[in-house]
Amino acid sequence: MNEKEYLNIDEVAAKLNVSTETLERWVDNDRFPCIFEDGEPRFAVDEIETWMSTHLESAHERLSRAAAAVRTAPRPGNSLFELLSRGGIFYNVEGDLPGQAIANAMRLMQLPHNIDREQLIGALQEREKVFSTAIGHGVAIPHTRTPVIENEPDTRVGLFFLRSPVDFRALDREPVGTIFITLLADRKNHLRILQRIGYFCCQPDFMNLVRRRASREEIFEFLDVNRPMEG
Repeated sequence: MNEKEYLNIDEVAAKLNVSTETLERWVDNDRFPCIFEDGEPRFAVDEIETWMSTHLESAHERLSRAAAAVRTAPRPGNSLFELLSRGGIFYNVEGDLPGQAIANAMRLMQLPHNIDREQLIGALQEREKVFSTAIGHGVAIPHTRTPVIENEPDTRVGLFFLRSPVDFRALDREPVGTIFITLLADRKNHLRILQRIGYFCCQPDFMNLVRRRASREEIFEFLDVNRPMEG
């Protein structure tokens, strides 16, 4: 029987396109298979390949399936048109790192009066450190671990086009040029709104608008026309 081949944490992190800190968190939370030798994690190559085949499917594809499963129309105020009307669409957002891009984006977005902007930026940045919110194809959806909006009518989504693509450590390795930031009131609504975003990110016509950074008017017109189809 052939002896198993093992890799160290730096080699596996490079293979998965994640930081060693992220991989350490996965190990600490029993989310990635490994053994320990002299206190150091070791990773069997065959187990890595199995894990990748079952877990590293593009988040964009998972959202695609979720979006395809949506059969109920959005509740009043929760269509992507309405959510973006409250959150806004912004262009040429600066930032060389995910945390910088998120912070600069959030300083442009209008927030409910009771939200501490800097505290919210910190929560978004901390969530991004734990696990990349990139869904593939140059898009990321930063969000907090817990709801931050008290009243559902204040929920909103911001769409931000970055001045230059940023490495969000996406599983497809494509740098992110577009981010949707979601500020939501409850977890169930968070899933619904992710499905809404996923629905549109699966539409070639919408993604063409995103890729060419279409005007606010064009984007809102597309979303308005497609509101009846969103569910």
